Amino acid sequence: MKNFENKALKLASNALSWTDEAIQKFTSLESLPEPLDCKPGCHYCCYNLPMVTPPEALLIGYHVEQNFTNQEKKGISDRINKVLDRITEISPYEIPMMRHELPCIFLEDGMCMVYSVRPAVCRTCTSTSAEHCKLIFETRNHRARLRCYQQIREIFHTVHSRLVNHCREMGCQADPLPLAETTRDYFKHPEPINAWLQGEIVFCISI
Repeated sequence: MKNFENKALKLASNALSWTDEAIQKFTSLESLPEPLDCKPGCHYCCYNLPMVTPPEALLIGYHVEQNFTNQEKKGISDRINKVLDRITEISPYEIPMMRHELPCIFLEDGMCMVYSVRPAVCRTCTSTSAEHCKLIFETRNHRARLRCYQQIREIFHTVHSRLVNHCREMGCQADPLPLAETTRDYFKHPEPINAWLQGEIVFCISI
């Protein structure tokens, strides 16, 4: 991979590493009242349309491009089309209320297919009660608040804003967009990483 491509992917990977380190530092505090209850296979928060910054989208797209089989890529494409068809002409305000119908395009058998490169929004979506998450999901009470630590949400806002600001300083597309759309657009573009670094608009939300 060329050096200019490394710059884009390194920007995302460094931000995600910082996110993990910040979460680990916080959760290692002896005074923490409750431990996090998130574990493999607990996927209630994965029924959503996560927003990702362009560098995160490029890192995920590159990971899929390099590591997924053609059959797996087709499965992802089919899931993207299914999600986008479902939300066409739906108000953005209605989407959170129907999230139980919108599994992440990378959710398979209760597990994340891109776990190692999952975006900051997923890394910081944590809970001290998996049972409470399950109850919220099964009752479809999506107005209920998760039992999470505000400090971890602040970690997300910090890394998110830093990524956006860094993109703007570079003169590159910066606004976050839904993961389904960015993944679709990554594979529609012949050279998405290079184009993004040159200031082109690689990702859009028009379907």
